[in-house]
Amino acid sequence: MTDSNGMDKQPKKYDSASKRAAYLIAGVVVLILAALGVYSFTHRDNESSNTAQSPVQQDNASTTPVLAGTSTPPSSPAVRAKLSYGDAIKAYPSRFQFSQCQGTPSSIVIKKGSPVMLDNRDAVAHTIKADTQTFKLAGYDYAVLYPEVLGNLVVTCDGKNRVMLNVEK
Repeated sequence: MTDSNGMDKQPKKYDSASKRAAYLIAGVVVLILAALGVYSFTHRDNESSNTAQSPVQQDNASTTPVLAGTSTPPSSPAVRAKLSYGDAIKAYPSRFQFSQCQGTPSSIVIKKGSPVMLDNRDAVAHTIKADTQTFKLAGYDYAVLYPEVLGNLVVTCDGKNRVMLNVEK
């Protein structure tokens, strides 16, 4: 078959280098899309668990008991936006910081219902338990505990006793 210029019309054949480049580009695109999908899925789960299973603290602090990042629902169902880490440090002077699951300070004395910040300073997630409440904290995340039980409460990190919270009337 010839065209008007007298040249033969042949379908273009791609050389093997062009094919490899096309497959490589397609593979990279698929990997990027897969990575974005995994990232989106994992962060969607964290967001939905923070809002669907438990309330989180608003930027304007109030006296309503609120828990952040917990799998155990609180007695008060108020749902709020979570404070930034810097604002949380200012808002919650009573706090336990966990680094490599070691808690600091070793004990705190507070009044019943006062907020206590549970602060995970590790890049990996940890499960913090206090009283009957369980907090699944992502890396560098925090939760706020409002203890309602009087007495000494053991706070655990990944199942190991780490700190003591003395709740007074």
